[in-house]
Parts: sequence; structure tokens; C-alpha cells
Amino acid sequence: MKTILIQILLIGEGLLSLLQAQEYKEVLRFDSPAARQAVAVGDHHIYAIDNHHIIKYTLDGDSVGEWKDDAPFSVKHLNGGIVVGDKLYCAHSNYPELPMASSIEIFDTNTMQHCGNISFGIQYGSCTWIIPGEDCWYVFFAHYENKSQQPGRDVSWSQLVRFDCQWRATQAWVLPSGLVERVRPYSLSGAVRINGKFYCTGHDARECYVLSLPESGSRLHWEATIPVPFFGQGIACDSDKNLWGIDRKKREIIKAQYK
Repeated sequence: MKTILIQILLIGEGLLSLLQAQEYKEVLRFDSPAARQAVAVGDHHIYAIDNHHIIKYTLDGDSVGEWKDDAPFSVKHLNGGIVVGDKLYCAHSNYPELPMASSIEIFDTNTMQHCGNISFGIQYGSCTWIIPGEDCWYVFFAHYENKSQQPGRDVSWSQLVRFDCQWRATQAWVLPSGLVERVRPYSLSGAVRINGKFYCTGHDARECYVLSLPESGSRLHWEATIPVPFFGQGIACDSDKNLWGIDRKKREIIKAQYK
């Protein structure tokens, strides 16, 4: 009887998530050879992000600049990015190497030159996305269950870490156990922050998980799951709160509008 009640509660939570879920419809799509890991969006430009290649576009999809690492690559695996002022901050890791090492790589959006670095070493995991907060930064570190699995650790070791403006860790939260099961063997590949909540994407599912910080404990609260027209990876949000994502197989950038 207890097992049946738990199952009913879980079904009810799932239905509530669906009822609460917003819906995003595709309104724009264009090709980009660098649309493999993530997309970032500023006030006037879009940035397609590959492992060691970034292409800058106008909002209409015209290419106007790029950055490309030269061999031997000093940048191994760029992930999600976010535009802050005239800088593009990109999550970066040494994936698929072990032990996991991570950093944030910074680019000047005007010149498309690499202009800064914040290194985390091997402390937390594989850095996949970063978001500025109120006098802080939220940085997500993934753990996997594949060829890049850290010995003795699985997806449940993934965590969101909050840093102050001097990059000192102040707090951290882990994923809800149900979400761990949903995204494994990968973790969360991208996220944006809207009205204080984290809209997160996995590795390849066409859905977005709405997470919030808990009032107590160390586990993030999973509020809803929203269908989206792109397949996980690093996402972005523009000033009109449209979501942007990629189709890495087709190498396309996709804009989705709330309907």
C-alpha cells in the first residue's frame, strides 16, 4: 500500500508539473557550423559555441566575427556561455580527460579575442554553465556515468556552487534525486535564470527543468518540466525572455518564444 501511495504522489507531481509548465514554440532557426555545445545571446548579437570555436552573428543570423583556437588547443571543451556587458563568459572543462578540471574562459565581444581566465582546478567537477546573480556567480559542475566518470562518483555528485565576486565558494546545492535519474548518464548541460529560477537543460532531451533554491537542506527544488524545441546543451535567454538553443546534429541555432 505504501508503494502504491508513493507512486500516486509521484504521478500527481508529474501532472502538476505539466499543468504549471509553460510552452515555447520555435520562431527562428539558422545554420551555424559552431552550434555544437551552446548558444549565448547579447543585446545585439548571438554567439554559437563549439569546443574551441565561437562564431558571432547578428540577431538575424549574419556572421560578423569569430574566435578559433589554434592547435595545440589551449582550450579543450567550451560549454555554456553568457554575455555580461562586453564580455562573453564560457564554462570550460577538460572533458573527456580525468581527473576533471574546469575553468571559465572570457572573451571580448567587440574584438572576439580571449581576454581572461578563472581556473577552478580539479575541485568540483566538469563546469558546464555559469550565471551571474546578485553580487555573486552561480556555477554548475557536472559528473557523468560514461568514459569521463570520476572514480567513485556518479551523476548525483553534480552540484550548483555559488561564488562571491572574489570567486570564493559560499554555498552549494545538489540535484533532486528524480532529476538525477532523468538525466543520467549525463547531467545538466545548460541553464538560464528567469525571475530567480533556473531553467536547465540536459544533454539531449527536448525539455527544460525549472529549479529553485531550497528554503532548507542542500537539494534544489524541481518545480516543473517544460517542452522546448531544441535538444539540450547550452541555452540562452534574451531581453524579451525568449529561449535560444541548438540542434547539435544539424548544427543549427533555434529561437523559441513563449506561447
